Amino acid sequence: MSEKKISVLIPDLSLHGTTRGYTISQGLQKLGYQVNIYGFLFGGEIYPSPPYGLPITYFHGKPLPSLVKTMFDLSGEIDGDILYVIKPQLSSFGVGLIKAWRGKKPLILDLDDWEMGEWGGDDWQYQGQIFHDVFSQDSDLRKPGHPLYLKWLEKAMNRVGGITVSSKFLEYRYGGTYLPNVRDTQVFNPDNFNGEELREKYGLNNYKLLMVTNTCKAGQGIEDILTALDQLNNSQLRLILVGGNPENKDYYQQLQEKWGKWIITIQPQSFDQIQNAIALSHIMMITPHNLPANIAKCPLELIEAMAMAKPIIATKVGEIPHILSDTGYLINPQSPAEIAQQISLLFSDYEEAQQRGKLARQRCENYYSINNLTHTLAQVLSFI
Repeated sequence: MSEKKISVLIPDLSLHGTTRGYTISQGLQKLGYQVNIYGFLFGGEIYPSPPYGLPITYFHGKPLPSLVKTMFDLSGEIDGDILYVIKPQLSSFGVGLIKAWRGKKPLILDLDDWEMGEWGGDDWQYQGQIFHDVFSQDSDLRKPGHPLYLKWLEKAMNRVGGITVSSKFLEYRYGGTYLPNVRDTQVFNPDNFNGEELREKYGLNNYKLLMVTNTCKAGQGIEDILTALDQLNNSQLRLILVGGNPENKDYYQQLQEKWGKWIITIQPQSFDQIQNAIALSHIMMITPHNLPANIAKCPLELIEAMAMAKPIIATKVGEIPHILSDTGYLINPQSPAEIAQQISLLFSDYEEAQQRGKLARQRCENYYSINNLTHTLAQVLSFI
């Protein structure tokens, strides 16, 4: 068993890259490495809560230029023999480059998003005066996630010892080793849960439950699902949102005001307890829109649903058709009518839908389990 330490760097423990960092950290632990997560906390709390046995060291995030000193302070706390950086962001990759330079440490960079995709892609250009704006109190350049810094840091990718990517889109764009999201199928085992008993326990046994477990935000098709429920107008149907959105309460409140009669919210679940929530559902919904940022993703919530053998309705966006193949129900994005049709079809023959869910679990075990991840990580680390 290796005695080396690996430090995993996450840009924002309240939002960005946390679940991907947890997933990779668990894989590294299974390989025998001592793993510690380091990062900044820009929000009120770590979200989602980390799995048991995964230590975290964090500093509270600050706007630039104050963040620069804090980046150096955080780099001084990092003691790993190898640095594994999540996302090419200033608050993770920037810290990693500082530590790699000061401590002569090898660095691996993980990409699980096309960061510039949310800003229009390669055509984005900064229009202001950089050195003036960075010191202006109301400038967006004070935010470490600003696209200007992302573009700069993309140019530093040739300094890393290895790159892992979560999707084929990112592999084509940046190279590196394909490392899709995974889950431990022994932990995410539907045989360990009784959905009917759980629904009765929480007073939900009279409902047919759809569920969304990813962050509740625009572009994820939540409005499409709720519009479909309006069209179906079936009092037995409900949509469960897990955790809402701690960082965007206004958006969640808008959903509640317009569609509150269909929505059930359950409290945020820790990273290693989300399977308890998934077990409540009849159908899992993964319905992102066809946006640049979504095209590059490997949705962890899809892997979790597959591991739990759930019937899945998902949009044909990015990596989703490749991952799900014919073990779920694929629809066009932004199509409430198709969502409504599929919901009706699944509940008209729910036993067949459950059989397809079992096929999804088999596919997850074959391609998207923690064992697949550890095998690939071992190969990546062998070259460091």
